[in-house]
Formats: sequence, C-alpha cells, structure tokens
Amino acid sequence: MNRMIALWAHPRSRSTVLERVFIERGDFEVFHEPFAHMAFNEQSAIPHDDLDCGLPRTYEGIKSLLRSTRERRNVFHKDMCYHCLDELKTDTDFLLEQQHVFIIREPGRAIVSHFAMFAQMPLHAIGHKALYDVFCRVTKLTGKIPYVINGDDLANQPEETLRRLCDHLQLEFLPEALSWAPSCPPQWQAWRSWHKDAERSTHIVASTSDFDERQLTAHPHLMGYYHAHRPFYERMNQFTQQGRS
Repeated sequence: MNRMIALWAHPRSRSTVLERVFIERGDFEVFHEPFAHMAFNEQSAIPHDDLDCGLPRTYEGIKSLLRSTRERRNVFHKDMCYHCLDELKTDTDFLLEQQHVFIIREPGRAIVSHFAMFAQMPLHAIGHKALYDVFCRVTKLTGKIPYVINGDDLANQPEETLRRLCDHLQLEFLPEALSWAPSCPPQWQAWRSWHKDAERSTHIVASTSDFDERQLTAHPHLMGYYHAHRPFYERMNQFTQQGRS
C-alpha cells in the first residue's frame, strides 16, 4: 500500500522548506496546507493569493482527496493543526492511517516572523497549542511518541536532520533533494506571498541574525502570545530527535 506522511506544523516553523525537500524527492504527491482551504476563503483577512485553486473546502472533501491520491501514489501533506483541530482530534481512523512528523520552532522567532506577514494574527494562529493537542492525541492513539523536528536544527544541520528523518520513516536518503533551482512550486501558489524567501532559495539556509527580544516587547500583545504558547513548545522540544543516538 502507498504511504501517507503528515507534517504537522505551526506558522513560520520552517515547515515549507522541509516540504520542498519532499517535492524535490519526486516519489511523493505533495500537498501544501490543504486543510487551510476549510479555514479560509477569498474574503479572509489573512494575506493570501489564489485560494480559488480547485481544492475542496470541507474537512471531509480534503481528506477524501488525500486518500484517493494515496491509491495511486505516496502522499505527503503539510498543514497547520489549528486549521482543522476539532475535526482532526476526533478522527481516529485518519490519524492512525498516517505517519506523523511534527515540526516546531522557538515561538519568539516564529511569532515575530508571523507578525511581519500578518499583524492581525489571532492568538490561536500562533499554533503551538494546537500542534501539541494533536501530538498528544497521536501519542495516545499509537502508544508511541511521534517524531519531532526543531526547525532551527533543520536550518543549522539540514543533512543530519534529514538523514535521521529518512531513517525514521524508512525512506532512502536522497542528498540531491537538498538543493533545487529557485522557483515557486505550483503547490505554493495559494499562499505565495508567505514563501518568498523559500521561493528564492536553492537549499536550506540557516538564520543569519540573532533574535532581538525587543521585537516582542515592543508589542505587549505579542508577549502575551509568547507566554501562552511557550509552554507547549517546551513540552514538545523535549522529544526532538536532533543529537539522539
């Protein structure tokens, strides 16, 4: 049977560049945030591009698309848990039929990056709590801790991080998938404005600047967002795979 791999993320976690590696592999049909299409439409305040791209707009429709695609190809889909949290947490069958990977990033950096794109972002859209809720649900269902990647480990040690992930998923590691020509994959068209750096990239790039906490403290509500989500990041970061034997 073909496989379905789910990459569950929060915004600005470096999940898109990890998705790009799976696009470059060529052995998966890759879906970019399909469940966003049940959360947003053309009238939504969140910055977007071409949301009228033919994807289903309901949870059941999106799930059906992923399942039908799996009948002919391996499937990789990346999404934010907060897009479909209530439905996902109660959908035991769908959760159990996938291999799950979770990616997290220190919330201060993620929040500042998110704020630069969407200053009106609501608290729940920071995403760490929703991610942790699904992480706990998968843990309970499977009896195993799901695989967790820290996005900064991915940026700073991409080859080692991807080798470990491939070992876990029992996939061949393809070093050629870690570089590409600058382009916008068709999967990104609906949210292209969010991925300009990824579109211009040729490989996974480490952050070149130190984090300045004043970017948070200058906006008191962002500090509130940070304190609300930081505990969930800390709980999941205990289980990141980088550096483990």
